[in-house]
Amino acid sequence: MLKHLKKFADDTHMLYADRNLKFLETTVNAELSNIYDWLIANKLSLNIKKSNFVIFRPRQKKLNYEVNLKVIDYQTNTYISLERKNYVKYLGVLIDETLSWKYHIIHLASKISKTIGVIARLRYFVPLATLHHIYISLIQPYLLYGIVAWGQAAKTHRNKILLLQKRALRLMYFGDYKSHAVPYFLSSRFLPLDFLYFKSVAVLMHDISNNLSPPNIGNLFITKASIHSYKTRSSSRGDYFVKPSRLDKQIKSFSRNGVKIWNSLPCEIRHLSKNNFKIKIHNILLQRLSEENDYIDLSVLITKIY
Repeated sequence: MLKHLKKFADDTHMLYADRNLKFLETTVNAELSNIYDWLIANKLSLNIKKSNFVIFRPRQKKLNYEVNLKVIDYQTNTYISLERKNYVKYLGVLIDETLSWKYHIIHLASKISKTIGVIARLRYFVPLATLHHIYISLIQPYLLYGIVAWGQAAKTHRNKILLLQKRALRLMYFGDYKSHAVPYFLSSRFLPLDFLYFKSVAVLMHDISNNLSPPNIGNLFITKASIHSYKTRSSSRGDYFVKPSRLDKQIKSFSRNGVKIWNSLPCEIRHLSKNNFKIKIHNILLQRLSEENDYIDLSVLITKIY
């Protein structure tokens, strides 16, 4: 049984994991009863309307049991069933039951579309530099937040964001709606989504390599030097060990892609200061984009980074 309890101000999340749904239901209901007792003892109440649950599962796995989680309504002292949802909002990121990131990307697309509307109206009255600042202030933060988690969602989902990026840049540069957007990315020095994902993961791996990341993130990675008793070229370079993966979700996860991206970088880049590292990676990615003159997948980007 895996158990986690996270509290953020007035927001609390419980995470329980088990293969047996009936056992999971019994365990969580018992914990909800304990939470009710604690709330009553501390003269607090639970907002039942805002309380819900998600059952995380592989997309192909069908549920053979209807889970019923119940909490006590302190006003009526009766049990009320919690609503089961397709996704939960966790620190601003929408995590759905199959970890497809579909709902989060739809949410991002809605936010970004509003800013694109602003750019479309303002472009006639302000200089290009101002439009760039609007993009950096009102679009890029949505792209960067949590990207190491959702940045390798299915291509059909990611393309929604890339299309919006291209639309924003075409509007800034008064380009035709069918014009190739790579020159606009290069001129503005903005990165397409997959390139932005590569940079974000690389920067976080730089923190991990320098022991600057939170322990729960750093502990996901093992250096090759720590698992081999003999020296190899990759272990002396400070490469990380790629853990074997069976599930597609694992293969595309940060713990796997982070290793692949870091191991693809030459040593002289890895040892730069963080600020210089970010600048160097950004420049390399723009160079790759100019050479390909197209949007390439992460797997191709890793093999051709340098």
